[in-house]
Amino acid sequence: MRVGHAEVEAVAQRYGTPFYLFHPERFEANLRQFADSMRARYEPFILGYSFKTNYLPAACLLVKRTDGWAEVVSRLEYELALRLGYQRRRIIFNGPLKREEDLALALGAGSVVNLDSLTEVAFVCRWVKWNPAARPVVGLRVNVRLVGPDGRSRVQEGQQAGRFGLAGEELERAVKMLGGSGVEIVSLHGHTSSSDRSVENFRAIATTLCAVRQRYALDRVRYLNVGGGFFGTAAERLLGRRVPRFDEYAAAIAGTLLQDDWVSRNRPSLVAEPGVSVVADAMSFYTRVHSTKRVAGGKRFVTVDGSVLNVKPTMHPHNMPFRHIRARGGEEGEVLSYDVVGSTCMEKDVILREVELHEPRPGDYLEIGGCGAYTTVMTPPFINPAPAILAPDGDGGFELLRTEQSLEQFLAAYRMGGDAA
Repeated sequence: MRVGHAEVEAVAQRYGTPFYLFHPERFEANLRQFADSMRARYEPFILGYSFKTNYLPAACLLVKRTDGWAEVVSRLEYELALRLGYQRRRIIFNGPLKREEDLALALGAGSVVNLDSLTEVAFVCRWVKWNPAARPVVGLRVNVRLVGPDGRSRVQEGQQAGRFGLAGEELERAVKMLGGSGVEIVSLHGHTSSSDRSVENFRAIATTLCAVRQRYALDRVRYLNVGGGFFGTAAERLLGRRVPRFDEYAAAIAGTLLQDDWVSRNRPSLVAEPGVSVVADAMSFYTRVHSTKRVAGGKRFVTVDGSVLNVKPTMHPHNMPFRHIRARGGEEGEVLSYDVVGSTCMEKDVILREVELHEPRPGDYLEIGGCGAYTTVMTPPFINPAPAILAPDGDGGFELLRTEQSLEQFLAAYRMGGDAA
C-alpha cells in the first residue's frame, strides 16, 4: 500500500508520529512462497515462524491461519503462543536457557522441546522419572560447523565455533543420558547463524543432521530442523546484489536429505524456522521531518522524530530503502546530500547516510522500508515512547495494532515513592 502525505498526516494526527505500518498481505505472501518452495522439493514440511524476529500478535495469528507453527525461545514467547491459540503440539521451544519450570510446562504440554545443554538434558531425565506415563517430544540441538571453501568459519561474527547446541563428547553423552532414561529423541535441530546466509550453509546443516541421526541410530526422529537464517525478498534491495531465492535453499536442503536412504524411506518432517526472510519487508516506518541544518564543512543533516533504534537497532551500515513524502508535492528544489538523523542524543543515531533529497522541510515525512525484523522487539523506551503500529483496514483506512506507549504504560512496572505526583 503506497500512502501519500495526506494519509500519513491523518494517521499522525490521530495516533502520533513516528509510527509503523504492517503489511499483512505481503507477510502472508512471503510465508506462502517460502512454504510452497520447500514443499515443492520435500514433504512433509513444517514452517515454524521465529517469534523473536517480530512477535506482533497480528503477524503471529496470520502464521497460525496459514498452518504455520510457533518457534519460541523463551517463556514469554511460549505463553504468547498459547495466548494466541496455538496448539501446544505445534509450538517448538528452542533457545539456550530454559528454566526447569519452563521445561516442565512445555514437556507436559507435548510441545517440541529442543535441548541445548547437558543441564537441560539432566532435567528431562529427572522429569520423566517424576512423570513415568509421559511421552515428551524431545530433541537435541546440534552444534554445526560452518566452514567456507577458504577454510574460514562462516559462523556469525566470525566466531570459530558457534555457542549453541551440543557437539562431540557432550552430544554423545546427551544421547546416552536420554536413552538410559527411556526418552526417545524425536527431533534434531541444527540452526546456526551465519555471516553470509549462503545455500552451502544449509547443505552443511542438513548433512550434519543426517550424520548425527545415523551415527547414534536415532530411528525415532520425526523432525529434521534446519532452523532459520535465510535471505528474503528485502535483502536484495538492501544489499544491492543478488541473493539466494527460497527455491535454491529448498533444493539444497531437500537434495541433501534425500541422498540419505533412511530419510528417503522414512520421510521425517523437514522443519525450517524463517524470520527475517519473511517479515523484514512486511513493515514500514514513517517519521516526520523536524528540522534541517548545515554544519562546519558543509555537512547537512535532516532531523526526524524517529530513531535508528526504530529502524535498525543493530546499527548495521546499510541504508534501508526509503521514500521522501513531501508536504507540498512535486520535486522542486535542489537535490542535496543529507544524513537523516534521529531524535535521541546519540551522535550515532543515523538512520540514513549520505542520501540525496529534494530540500526536505519540516512537515515532510520519510517512509523507511524493510523494518519488520528485530525492530519493535528490540527497541526499548529510550528517550521516546514505543511508536504505534497500524495496518491497512481493507477499506482505504487503517486499524490500530498497537497504541503509542503512554506515560502510564511506561510507569506501570515501576514502584514510585510517596513523593510522586
